[in-house]
Amino acid sequence: PLDFSTANLFLLISSILRANMAGTHTQFVQWFMEECVHCLEQSSHGSILQFTPFTMFSELVQVSTMCSPKIVLAITDLSLPLGRRVAAKAIAAL
Repeated sequence: PLDFSTANLFLLISSILRANMAGTHTQFVQWFMEECVHCLEQSSHGSILQFTPFTMFSELVQVSTMCSPKIVLAITDLSLPLGRRVAAKAIAAL
């Protein structure tokens, strides 16, 4: 149930980013993603970022003020060739 709820939370965040309207809700998403990355750096346990939908990645990159190399690297699966290629393109675009 927690995994399902977390996946649904990221789908909701993805829909917020798709709205293309800046405001307090997009600031919350930025803060939340930064905190997820921060917690990932401090913990050796699994990350909730594994539940991030692939479409959310491109939406984060489009909101370039929200995206940083740390977040790009945390969201993408660098063990896959496609993940490495997408991460490289996104970081180069920042």
